[in-house]
Formats: sequence, C-alpha cells, structure tokens
Amino acid sequence: MVVDARQIGNWFVRRAAADSRTLSIMSLLKLMYIAHGWHLEIYKTPFFGNKIEAWKFGPVVPEAYYAYRQQGVNVSHELPCDGVPLSESQKKLLEEVYQIYSRMDAFKLSEITHVKGGPWEMASRQGYYAPISDSMIQSHYESLRANAVKSG
Repeated sequence: MVVDARQIGNWFVRRAAADSRTLSIMSLLKLMYIAHGWHLEIYKTPFFGNKIEAWKFGPVVPEAYYAYRQQGVNVSHELPCDGVPLSESQKKLLEEVYQIYSRMDAFKLSEITHVKGGPWEMASRQGYYAPISDSMIQSHYESLRANAVKSG
C-alpha cells in the first residue's frame, strides 16, 4: 500500500524519540528517501506517492520538507497526517532502515544519497528541483542489492 511520505517521517520521528533522540530535517529526509528506495527494491512498488526532487543538498520530498521545516533544523514532533496504516512488513523495513542508517550523521547520509551515477546525481544534471523518478530509484537500489550479493 502506498502511504503519505509524512507517515514515514512520523514513524522515524517516533522511533528516534523512543531512543531519546531527535533527527535533523536533513537526516529525516534522507531516511525517508532511503526507506522509499529499499521499498522499491524489495516490493517493486513505491512506499509513498509523494514526488521526490533533486534539490541542491539531495533528494527531497517537498511536501515533507515544508511541513517539517516549520519545526526548525531538528524535528521533534510528528505532523498531522492522514493515510492508510502502515503494514507490519512496512514497519519492519522502517526498523531495518533505522537500525542501519539512523546513527550516521546527515553528511554521511548525503554521501550515500549523492553517489556518482545515482538517481540524485543523474536528476540534478537537469537542474535543481528536477524530479527523481521511482524507476531511477528502484534501478539504483536493485544495483546496490546486486553488488552486495556479488561481494558478500
């Protein structure tokens, strides 16, 4: 089921709070993007239906950025958001993404999302604010999986 990106953001905000942490908006946006990428790779469907754009500092879901940005640099509380409830498999994926990526600082997450030849880099060649398609993201995450399988 496709959900609203802010539901994904809210999940990460709640999860970080459970660890007595807050996330910077930069980290939150990167985690949302990474979760979307792995969802595309695993389930072959989008996690959320919101558009993703190639902004100067990385892939951004504009609706989420403008909504969370009102809190300042660090996001400490959830946003009101309607949508279908997250499934258990979606929650499991979010937990895995959180466990692997949330301890990385925002700049490390930027390195991951700005990889040469990746979706952000390719879309930003058209200029900032260019759309990043789900097909580009899915292909990239499928390549990540294939390379991990080869090397390990």
